Amino acid sequence: MKKHLWVLLVMFPVFFFASCDLSGESNYSPNIIFLRPVANNQDTLQIDFIKGEGPVMDTIQVGDTVMFYIRLIAYSNRLTAFSLKHLPAEASTLLLPPVSKMDSLFNSQSDYDKGDFYMDPLYSILDMSFRYVALTPSLDAKLDFMVVSDANFEGGQGSNTTQIRLKTPIKP
Repeated sequence: MKKHLWVLLVMFPVFFFASCDLSGESNYSPNIIFLRPVANNQDTLQIDFIKGEGPVMDTIQVGDTVMFYIRLIAYSNRLTAFSLKHLPAEASTLLLPPVSKMDSLFNSQSDYDKGDFYMDPLYSILDMSFRYVALTPSLDAKLDFMVVSDANFEGGQGSNTTQIRLKTPIKP
């Protein structure tokens, strides 16, 4: 009995330390979260997940301005890039925060007009707001979000990129 107990006492620490990542690194796929309900003036717009289509926002009308508040999260990693595209381009436009504010967060490689935001790997969490203005009717209007972190997955067990395509139907 003592021999079995001795083997267990020796083997437990071996298995415990062999299973831990002692390098101090943890990798998680980044995430995009809508912080507040999407708002159109005083109205709250719902975002529903529709099978086969993904997330779809309530229908808006031409001339509506929708305020988005999003949070980019890299967890224990650091954010390196963010992309925000609106398609088709003629259906809508984006109103971003002042350039001076964005310049304090994003580096010189960023191209705000194209929706490409690059940052030095300093932040694990970043909150951002922008306005989405409906210009012409389109049932195919959408917003594409992508966030990239410095996570390094070996063996294909995760991704350092997360993408969300939000359909934003616009009626006349």
